[in-house]
Amino acid sequence: MRVVGGKYRGRRIKSMPKREDTKLLRPTTERVKESVFSILNNYLEGTKFLDLFAGTGAVGIEALSRGAEKVVFVESDRRFCNLIKENLKALRIPPEKYEIICDDFTKALKKLGKRGEKFDFIYADPPYEKGYYTRVVNMVKNLGLLDEDGLLILEEPKKNPFIPEDEEWLVEKRHYGTTTVSFLNFNPEGEE
Repeated sequence: MRVVGGKYRGRRIKSMPKREDTKLLRPTTERVKESVFSILNNYLEGTKFLDLFAGTGAVGIEALSRGAEKVVFVESDRRFCNLIKENLKALRIPPEKYEIICDDFTKALKKLGKRGEKFDFIYADPPYEKGYYTRVVNMVKNLGLLDEDGLLILEEPKKNPFIPEDEEWLVEKRHYGTTTVSFLNFNPEGEE
């Protein structure tokens, strides 16, 4: 894997050895990452970004590379948390630019909510087969983790896409091979 654009463009990101990786991780493909970040590119400078189900940290590192002020990585598997640390250190990204929360996503989101954190972008790429989409969306909304104009970006399987409770939340859906990416905003018309 490599960083697609920005300051760290072309730099490699470590992953787990193939034999371990296949059961633990379904990384965001470079095509999906490149497409999503070409949409977000002009809006990333100085933003707060949450990489939920971070895996190797590739999505959050891409956000940092393209100008995000701070990225919070949430990953439950300690091996991947260590890998994220290694990748950030290898790129010499200053520690004040990131936080790694190595915990279950529900506990991590509650912790961020208690702290009053708000994000401009939240990228969630949960394991497809677990069916976490509704819980992620409801928690992000109910805990107020998304800034008023912020986007929740869900990576999901094309064959079994997530349908939001309120259709107005859906800003856009994009399809890339077997992957669908949904962009949601809970304040679609700038309502108070």
